[in-house]
Amino acid sequence: MNERVLTLVQKTKLPYFISNENAQQGDSFGDKLSHAIQSVLDKGYDKVIVLGNDSPGLRLPHLQEAFKELQVKNLVLGPDFKGGTYLMGIARVSFNKEAFAKIDWQTPKVLEQLQALYLDEDLAIMAPLADCNTKSDFEKLLQDLPFYSTFKSVLASLLYYVLSTYSFLQHSYTNAVVGINFNKGSPVLE
Repeated sequence: MNERVLTLVQKTKLPYFISNENAQQGDSFGDKLSHAIQSVLDKGYDKVIVLGNDSPGLRLPHLQEAFKELQVKNLVLGPDFKGGTYLMGIARVSFNKEAFAKIDWQTPKVLEQLQALYLDEDLAIMAPLADCNTKSDFEKLLQDLPFYSTFKSVLASLLYYVLSTYSFLQHSYTNAVVGINFNKGSPVLE
């Protein structure tokens, strides 16, 4: 999914930055996200579009629309169906790093809290898209995809592999066997 989003972003021909575990700073998700946005603004950019990698429905026209809206508005939100966002665009003049970090990220309150924080701002709301964070999210996505979809085949294989591995580990190992992964020191010869 990371590669798919990166390919989409590259098609826009816009400059982009990747914020991964090596570059992120802060204790909470909000701290890390705020720092990532601030670091791009500190490079001299006046507007930033933030994307996650968990919305399989994200397409190039969504990114183009967000860019277009951000040229005339200070905030662009792409809501998901669970109260979060799959996309956020924000202008430097509207970004408040501390307040932004305090949003209850990764909860169904995100969209509502962002709208409240930027109540006085001219903002654009894009069409909602589904995001995939849980097993049931992926199962629903699988059901909605066409039968011959390559993505459906890959997703089904991945789900089967993950679920079968998880099931095997749950039923085949006891706490004593799992405990073997801990370093207990050198063996003692008696």
